[in-house]
Amino acid sequence: YTNELSNILVEIDKLSVAKERHKSIAYNSIQTFTAYMLKHDLSRQTEFLNANPNDININFKANCMGFQGSFNYSASSNTYLKNAIRFAIFFSSIKNDFFRYPRFIMCDNIEDKGMEQERSQNFQQLLVDICNTMEDEDYQMIISTSMIKPELNNTQMCVGNDYTEGNKALKL
Repeated sequence: YTNELSNILVEIDKLSVAKERHKSIAYNSIQTFTAYMLKHDLSRQTEFLNANPNDININFKANCMGFQGSFNYSASSNTYLKNAIRFAIFFSSIKNDFFRYPRFIMCDNIEDKGMEQERSQNFQQLLVDICNTMEDEDYQMIISTSMIKPELNNTQMCVGNDYTEGNKALKL
């Protein structure tokens, strides 16, 4: 009985060490993807352009995220930061097999809170560029935007109709 208990305790210790290692790898991966996306933003938030992974602050327990210890940027920069972290979690789940997240993301209206068209379209292209590095991976990403980058519109990446004043989503 003592041998069995000892073996169980050893196994628990191994699992705890693996859990901490995975947690560290996951957090680092999320920070790295986020910093990459912030560096590739347009020059709207100058702090973002020199981002490094240690600048990314995420507290999952408190549902709080920030950059360089600050949580107060313009509305569009906060939206960009929030989306960068969301997609960083998604991309990290694709790259790390131990993630227990589905390899699926749906993000409605990525340019929320007054993000300008050029910035939104730059973010869209950045997502496509990152996805292009994810060869042979199974995942699905769905985003909606009212300001699609023209080069991405009407490609195999797009589905559904464009909704305009003359073509409403709801047909009454």
